[in-house]
Amino acid sequence: MPITAHSLFRDSVNFIRNQLSSFIMLALLASFISYVLLQTMMPDTTVLHQMITGSVGSSAMTRGEVEQAIKGMPYEQQLAIVEAAVPLFGAVALSFLLSQTILISGVINLVIQVSQGQPSSALRALGSSVTSLPMLVVLLVISSMLITFGLSLYLLPGLFFAFVLVLSPIIMLESRKGLIYAISTSWGMAFANLRIVLPILLFTLSTKFILLVISINLSTVSPMVVALLLSAVSNLVTAFLFVYLFRLYMQVKPA
Repeated sequence: MPITAHSLFRDSVNFIRNQLSSFIMLALLASFISYVLLQTMMPDTTVLHQMITGSVGSSAMTRGEVEQAIKGMPYEQQLAIVEAAVPLFGAVALSFLLSQTILISGVINLVIQVSQGQPSSALRALGSSVTSLPMLVVLLVISSMLITFGLSLYLLPGLFFAFVLVLSPIIMLESRKGLIYAISTSWGMAFANLRIVLPILLFTLSTKFILLVISINLSTVSPMVVALLLSAVSNLVTAFLFVYLFRLYMQVKPA
C-alpha cells in the first residue's frame, strides 16, 4: 500500500489522541522549562531600554514607531543597541534550544516505547532520553546554525536546511548510529519523500509562526499563563510533526 500524507496524518492524529495526556504533559513541561530557563538567564535590560528610549526620545511609542526610529539612527548607535541586546538574544535562544531538545527527545522516545509495546508515559520517555540528550543538543545546534544561516541569506535557503534536516533527530534516536549518519540519511530520505515531508513541515512552520505572532501581540496585555499555554500549543504542533515523521520513517527506513 503506497504511503500518503493523508494516511500518515490520520494515523498521527489517532496516535496522539491515544496518548494525549502524555503529549500534553511533555508540551507543558517544555514550556515551563523554557520559561524558567529564560527567567534564570535573563540579563538586566535596563541599559538596553535606556539606550533605546534615549535614542528615540520617548518610551511611549508603539513597536512600529520604535523600529522606524531605530532604522533612522546612525550605524554606530544601531551597532551599540545590537551589542547590548546580544545577552538577551542569547538567553532566549538557549532557553528555547534546551526546552526543544527535551521536548523532541521525549516525544520520539515516547513514540518508540508505544510502538514497541513497552510501558509508556511522559516521565518514562524523558527518563529513557537522558543518555541521548547531549548528542541531540549537538544535532539541534548544528541544525539551528544552518537554518539561521540560510534564513540570513534569504527565506528559501533556511527552509531548505529545515527540510533536509527535519528527520535527523528521529533517525539518530531510533537508529543510534550517530550524528553524521542521521544527517546524511535525513537528507536523502527527505528528498525521496518530498511530497510527504514538505507539506507537514510547511504546515508546522506556518502554525508555529501564527502562534508566535499571537504570543508577541498579547505579551504586554496577557498574564504569564496565557503565554505558557500558547507555548504549549506550539509544542504540541512540534510533537505532531515528529509523530508524523516517525510514522513515515518506520515505513521507509533502510532494512
